Amino acid sequence: MFIGVMAIFASLQKVNAQCNGVKGPNLLGAKGTFSTPAITANNSGSACLRNGSNTYSPLNNVGSALTGCTAGTGSMIPCSDYTYTAANAGLQPEGRYSILKTIGDANGGNCIKGDWRGWDHTGDGGYFMAVNGAPNNSVSPVFYKIKNIPVCIGATYEFSAWVINLLPASSPSAGAGSEPNISFRVNGNVMVTSGPIAYTNTPTWVKVSGSFVATTSSVDLEVINATAVASGNDLGIDDISFQLCGSNIAVASQPAQFCEGANVNALFTVTDATASNSWYQYQVSTNGGLSFTNIGAPAQATFTGTSYSLSYNIGVVTQSMNGYKYRAVVSTDPSGLSNPTCGFFNEYTLVVPSCSPMPVSMVSFTGKYNSGISTLDWATSQEFNNKEFELLRSTDGLKFDKIATIAGAGNTSIAQKYQYQDRINGQGYVYYRLRQVDLDGKSTLSNIVRLSLGNDVKGMELYPNPFTHAFTVSFSAQRSAKATMQLVNMKGQTVYSTNINVTKGSNAIQMNNMPNIPSGLYQVIIVNEDLKFVGRVQKM
Repeated sequence: MFIGVMAIFASLQKVNAQCNGVKGPNLLGAKGTFSTPAITANNSGSACLRNGSNTYSPLNNVGSALTGCTAGTGSMIPCSDYTYTAANAGLQPEGRYSILKTIGDANGGNCIKGDWRGWDHTGDGGYFMAVNGAPNNSVSPVFYKIKNIPVCIGATYEFSAWVINLLPASSPSAGAGSEPNISFRVNGNVMVTSGPIAYTNTPTWVKVSGSFVATTSSVDLEVINATAVASGNDLGIDDISFQLCGSNIAVASQPAQFCEGANVNALFTVTDATASNSWYQYQVSTNGGLSFTNIGAPAQATFTGTSYSLSYNIGVVTQSMNGYKYRAVVSTDPSGLSNPTCGFFNEYTLVVPSCSPMPVSMVSFTGKYNSGISTLDWATSQEFNNKEFELLRSTDGLKFDKIATIAGAGNTSIAQKYQYQDRINGQGYVYYRLRQVDLDGKSTLSNIVRLSLGNDVKGMELYPNPFTHAFTVSFSAQRSAKATMQLVNMKGQTVYSTNINVTKGSNAIQMNNMPNIPSGLYQVIIVNEDLKFVGRVQKM
């Protein structure tokens, strides 16, 4: 079934290639995945849908309606031309929809439409959209639409959704020619049609996808019913996605191995299936990625097939440049290079070895803030000729001042742990980093820890994002407790999980002991009985 659907896509697609590598985040977010905050539980629906007495009628089973059609201009708010229902037998007339966690399973079906079977695509207890397709062309075929999605002119976008035929093959209504069949319309033009979604006795989700090149700065997306029959044509849709197709940028140095005093080039290889991101801009950060400045002016490269190579000469390197970041940002035109939603980048982090034995192996540097005290913790796995650590503080992330000196262990192969508490009050953020000083006067700098001085619980922040080897998770909590941090790939697979200690107030935890994971987008989830933070991070 899946192969057949994709074959139809290939004949209707309006561009030469869909995304074949790095993709930007889903611009629709929760509005396309039917999750909070876009969808909330509707406890006014019929009790038989949500009484919790069966697996097919769990508590909070009914979600709220799509309201964008009547909410102002409808900008980036999903809506439907169909009629919303949360009533007993409410999906019986055609041209109706509901937002549900499950409509039926092997144990039976619920009262909104007892012969349908299906549940949310990801299987995590979220919501999906159940649709009874319109019976004729006198009823609008648009059952999902979202207006004024901002896009970048000249860029390629991929849109996709997961679709399920809710009517079992054993149903008398499951006749040939009445299968669900959907199309995507962008600015009124049909870009791709799924073809018939087959009847099965076991509910099966099928991915539908297509792509297009933006010619305007915003677009309207519509998902329409391409089959108009009074019997059958019953479907569910979930995880609607709208993503920028980007470039995969590989980074390296020339020479690959070098010591202090060498002349070094940062190499970037840009691979782009659509051969559209030809404009590039070099940038540099001297503060660990907190801010970047442009190097020179934007320029345009020429693709050889689907790739091109760039080389930026850093020059003669010294250990004082350790941690400098050099990156190439690519986009379809010069204006997109300064718009974070239009471009893609990867960065090369300069590490300048002295080619002598490493004096100190730093394992971690993290921080927490609570009630006027910043608590900084760091650990080493070994130390060689380590004189001391200087703790540096900044209020802007750029200019750092020394606030304390902590003696090192000198020479040891035994793991060491350190802690320092800094009393500080104010608003906004405070930044910390360590300078490790050898007995011969040489020094190296650690990563930067950023802590919020506010007392309110804030959302989770991830930086740097994208990351190469490690990233820092910053968030606030209302009380101290343990929590679980998970890294989940786009297939829903957990690739890394660890337990963390959460402190009341601001927390900044560095994730630097993760396994070697493939490049791509990942969900970062931090959860315990009091909090749940979910964010996305890109691994280069």
